[in-house]
Amino acid sequence: AVSHGFECDMAEQRARLEGVSPLARASKRSKPEDVEKILKAADTNSDGILSLEELQSYLGDYLGYGDAEIRAFFAENKNEAGTGVDLAGLQKGFASLNPYLVSKRKDEMIVRKPGAVNAPGGQVSLEDLDDCTVLICDRSEQCFVDECKNCKVLIGPCDSSTFVRDCKNCTFWITTRQLRTRDCKDCIFYLHSHTEPIIESSQDLAFAPFTASYPGLTGHFEQAKMDAGKNYWNAIFDFTGKPDGANWRILPFAECSELAVEFFGEAGKADTPSPALSHELLCAAPLKGNEGAGQSVANIPQTRPSHPAEPPAGAKLKKLQLTDGPEKAAEAAKPAKGKGKGKPIKLRKPKWTKVDLLDPDSKGINVFVKVVKVLPVETTNGVTEVVLGDATGVLTLMARGEQVATCEPGKILRIQNARIVMVKGFMRLDVTKWGVLKPAPDHEDFEPKVSKDISAVEFELSAV
Repeated sequence: AVSHGFECDMAEQRARLEGVSPLARASKRSKPEDVEKILKAADTNSDGILSLEELQSYLGDYLGYGDAEIRAFFAENKNEAGTGVDLAGLQKGFASLNPYLVSKRKDEMIVRKPGAVNAPGGQVSLEDLDDCTVLICDRSEQCFVDECKNCKVLIGPCDSSTFVRDCKNCTFWITTRQLRTRDCKDCIFYLHSHTEPIIESSQDLAFAPFTASYPGLTGHFEQAKMDAGKNYWNAIFDFTGKPDGANWRILPFAECSELAVEFFGEAGKADTPSPALSHELLCAAPLKGNEGAGQSVANIPQTRPSHPAEPPAGAKLKKLQLTDGPEKAAEAAKPAKGKGKGKPIKLRKPKWTKVDLLDPDSKGINVFVKVVKVLPVETTNGVTEVVLGDATGVLTLMARGEQVATCEPGKILRIQNARIVMVKGFMRLDVTKWGVLKPAPDHEDFEPKVSKDISAVEFELSAV
């Protein structure tokens, strides 16, 4: 037997936080003891260093941050050895982990999943962002968006007011009780508002009904007591209105985009209660509220724009699909259409390994394997064991859910970002939600070396 110092059974996914985030007060002024408290909460193996997997579990599963942001944080703040984020690294990047304040970012993708910011007093502030994609897929009490350029921004149901100020060349998908904008230019708003939106000192704005979806959005509408059929998106009042023209227009159907968000590694498809967008909906008369729609207040002229041109026959709504996963991070971080020239995230090519090179400490495993056989018995924790391998050896995979159906005997698979876990002293290959397990039909055929089974080697577990 080979001596080894630990055993890591399959970790359970952390349940999402309910209530105020422990990082709500994270800032550059946070005390070392406050930072250390977070490190201990995230450090599952108590080694004083946060691995990428530990950050994904704590920040992603528990606190609802997007995977692209977590990977970027790890890359920016890991120690010199590259093994993880220690206390000094966590202190260095601590302010950027505040879930409610996203400030001074460039070329980044920021995601807040359901539960990340929905808490009493949950006020979200986005400020000084450039070429970023920000997806607030949660409820909030109030939102502020200031001095953003060339960004795509989604804001889930906001219980009170959303303020958008000093923004240029941005595209917004916003659901709110009230929208107020000031000093904005060349921005597009896909809006659901329960009151008449207000604009001021703004130019070249375009409006259309809300066209976004994400897993849980329908439930958020219901929790916020918002009626998807009651939308004042085009009942706009301009505090700097002029008699000879409007500072805003209705976006033509041919220019409209539908945003669909999915969460990397999580079940659930994007949903929305909003009606499907159509040319007829874009041309509909504005709803009339208590103050009226488009009526003069304090003698300020309100000139409404003309209806948009009818789309060509067969025109379809453009679809923008985003996920917080690493494969789509570069696409999502591209700047909005306009003058901005954002730099795409550089994705490194995976380094491929062989089965006989794996050991109990292996993680981030990228390997091509062929399925040898699927063992007929499912374990009590819902795992089906699958024997697979390459020309250097075989090992046993712990397959779950849809992975089992993919593991057909004789099929070659592409596995990425997997890890080795120890089960009763024996190595098992584990592909978590952060990994990839897909067929590789174009890969050159090979025969697994079944005479060398590395999962049959027992390791002696000793304390360290």
